[in-house]
Amino acid sequence: MFSRYSFLSKFPLSPTSLRDSRRHFTNPSLKYPKRIIIARHGESKGNISANAYVTTPDWLIPLSNTGAAQSRQLGSRLSNLISSESCYFYTSPYLRTKQTLSYILKTLPPSQILGIREEPRLTEQQFGNFQNVNSINSAKNERIKYGRFYYRFPEGESGLDVYNRCSSFVNTLYRDFSDEDVITSDDSNIFIMTHGLTMRLLIMRFFHYNVADFERSENSRNCGVVVLERREDYMELEERRAKLSRIYDITRESRKLINFPKAGIVNYADMVSEVSREGLTSFAEPAEHIKYWTDKTKVKWKTPF
Repeated sequence: MFSRYSFLSKFPLSPTSLRDSRRHFTNPSLKYPKRIIIARHGESKGNISANAYVTTPDWLIPLSNTGAAQSRQLGSRLSNLISSESCYFYTSPYLRTKQTLSYILKTLPPSQILGIREEPRLTEQQFGNFQNVNSINSAKNERIKYGRFYYRFPEGESGLDVYNRCSSFVNTLYRDFSDEDVITSDDSNIFIMTHGLTMRLLIMRFFHYNVADFERSENSRNCGVVVLERREDYMELEERRAKLSRIYDITRESRKLINFPKAGIVNYADMVSEVSREGLTSFAEPAEHIKYWTDKTKVKWKTPF
């Protein structure tokens, strides 16, 4: 069969050889940061009064005096968390996020700061241009009834649009793990300065939470921090080519801060109940290759992507 291409016979396509061949595609320069830290900006003048958005573009809304104090405190907390470890910073281009980050950076010696990158995909959900307070309040009330994830502001974005931005950013972040300027050692950290909704959608994307989980979640307080910690067995997981969401655990305090459940766990009985309330007559069980039972009511989902 391979008379004209006899060299092919030297490479039998057995399952074992196919599995072993995956090692050739492993990136030797890939390093997983010790922590991925995601923070919301300090209190802004827009958080105090919605009238600030009437004459000032959203992206130019500054911090309040309270927000500046919160940012300095966040810098001290970050310094205590990472100690002498290095850190690379990503920030939304909005003024309030950059101001928050500037206060944080003042608490760290320059030797710990590996770099800073403005990342437009980390910006706040777009509500439109100069905002009419009454129109925005009306739209936000309508969003509560419709659902935050799918509701689209008349001249802005839906939560789904922001989620897509977050998905793109997570892919870039993973590629940056191979950049020696971003991750210099096993003790390097990543810090992401962003906004409340964007923070939650990053977590939703990172750990593959579903839409119902997101709808139940809540914004962090100003200068709230979500910490993703690298698992101790991450090298073994990397050998098995585990997904990025399996390499990291979100801390319990972080989950409580934004009201997300433990990653990967959903209450199947509640899902059936919710669908029944919507008037559907049946609800097919998920395929066996997607889930397995952890007890009579909870299912741990294995995401197919």
